[in-house]
Amino acid sequence: MEIVFIFALVASVFMGISIGASSVAPSYAPANSAGNFNVMQLALLSGIFAFIGAIVQGQNVADTVGAGLLFGEISVLQGAAILTIGAGLVIISVLTDYPMPTAFTIVGAVIGSGIGFGNAVNWSGFAMVLGFWIGTPVFSFTLSYTLARLIRKFVPKEGSEKLINYLLIISGGYVAYTAGAASVGLAVGPLQSTGYNMSSLLFLGGAAILMGSWMISPRIIKAVAYDYSNVGPRRSVAALAASGILAQIGIQLGAPVSFNLAIVAAVIGSGMVEGSDNKSDEKILMTVAAWIGAFLLSIALTAGIGIALTGL
Repeated sequence: MEIVFIFALVASVFMGISIGASSVAPSYAPANSAGNFNVMQLALLSGIFAFIGAIVQGQNVADTVGAGLLFGEISVLQGAAILTIGAGLVIISVLTDYPMPTAFTIVGAVIGSGIGFGNAVNWSGFAMVLGFWIGTPVFSFTLSYTLARLIRKFVPKEGSEKLINYLLIISGGYVAYTAGAASVGLAVGPLQSTGYNMSSLLFLGGAAILMGSWMISPRIIKAVAYDYSNVGPRRSVAALAASGILAQIGIQLGAPVSFNLAIVAAVIGSGMVEGSDNKSDEKILMTVAAWIGAFLLSIALTAGIGIALTGL
């Protein structure tokens, strides 16, 4: 059993690295599209702020993932299966330049593990999470579009470059902070029932997120910055502010935030200020299809693993 626990910890670290590469990275993607900052510097900054958020506010989502979606405890073996499947799907998304909402893969894996390992699913808890996911793109798109129009009206394009640069760094840092707080629970929540100190797990998860953000995230930063919609510095501030506000709401509710869903919708919304042609419909549709497919696949894989292991 000790070997299983070590494997679960390794899987948790792997998941944290995947989160840093996929979910935290988009926090500074709008700043990268503005063309004022080096992508490696942005990757490191996002990781540092995410690490702080993971330690300070990571508990709420960890509680939901660890105890709010299934009845009964998640075993160590079950937690390892959840984290391995979730992280594997996210890493695939990073390698293919499609930013994957880690909340989709982990929540799907938790539900699938319940089916495979014999836990009853808390459907009311899942309904709350699903409702938040459905509302995320609508809220994020609308708010970012509104903020972009207001900024465009009241902040002149010429002569405000220094102010905008400061706002990009500040808002990007806040978004990275909320991303860490909202996502670390996905990496450590499945281990909550092991009795391991949660503060230590949050620290471990935060450190793994920092590592993933710094080392692996640059390609996702570039993908979000340029592939979905072209946004300038002022619209970048709107995209960051909208996604950050939404993520903080999710943290307070304890809802695992599909952070990539929020930031991608915000980037599209702010870009729409320039017109409906300022977006890539093909990239958007393929991304949505990949997200839905990954959610269903994570359910099927963990359910299959659980059935195979419990049937031995």
